[in-house]
Amino acid sequence: MHVRVAREARAKALLVPALWSLTGWALAFETALAVDAWPVAAGGIALVVLSCTGVGERWTARVLLRGGVPRLHQRCTLAPVAKVLLGHGVVVDGLLLLVGPGAGVGVMAVGERTLVVTRGLVEAVRSGCLGPVTAAAVIAHELGIVRAGLTRTSQAWAVFLLPWSALVGFLTLLWGIVTVFVSARVLVASMVISAGVGLWLGATEHPVHLASTLVMAVVAWTWWSSSGWHRARNRVADDHLVQVGLAGSFADYLRTTGSDDATLDRVVRLRQQDSWHPGRSGDGPAATGAGACPVSWSR
Repeated sequence: MHVRVAREARAKALLVPALWSLTGWALAFETALAVDAWPVAAGGIALVVLSCTGVGERWTARVLLRGGVPRLHQRCTLAPVAKVLLGHGVVVDGLLLLVGPGAGVGVMAVGERTLVVTRGLVEAVRSGCLGPVTAAAVIAHELGIVRAGLTRTSQAWAVFLLPWSALVGFLTLLWGIVTVFVSARVLVASMVISAGVGLWLGATEHPVHLASTLVMAVVAWTWWSSSGWHRARNRVADDHLVQVGLAGSFADYLRTTGSDDATLDRVVRLRQQDSWHPGRSGDGPAATGAGACPVSWSR
């Protein structure tokens, strides 16, 4: 049930980015063909098709997420985490684990068998700030998304949505510059007021004034649909944690990373569901797996 809802939420979240990217690719292809650069256009199409393959999945993770094969010390650090995952019945055979940049604790799934963990996660485990069971819960959370098939075509979408990513990156940079001088709340209020004035002028003066209202409506839709996809995605991942007995550990992790109402509600749900499905492990010495460092993940 949650998987179906998540797929519908993802389709809504992709609507605006897909339309923008389609327009961007169309303009790029038209420009390439106009200057007789048809090999460039063909190469763009081939790139999207290639990204749907296993090779494309790995290269998408390596190029776009800058993931690399774990070093020996990183594999040894993550070995106890793999042991916890196996102990909870989480299938990791055939899973390609890469380590990417990032100071925070994070995991990103690509395609059907690739996970990219941040250097921050590895360092947190190495320093003892993040116990093996908690780290396993964080990884299993993202792995639940993979097992549900919600990332099966993520690498193709990542390539196709490059024009959208470029736009978002530019707007993020611009927003960061402007908010140095003007409060973010003032900017949002100005956008809302502009949309309201545009609606009024469009109805009383000329429809051209509706442009500002349309822009604000697109922004609101994009934010709302993206938030819905994020919540639905998390619900699917939380269900997977309950099934493997790691919901309680992930709830403890969430409790230390957020204090907003939505996060606290989620913590309560995870703990309640975890109490109905016994089998949670702690981050005690027995879970650390100190010693040799066999790794079950593929390289």
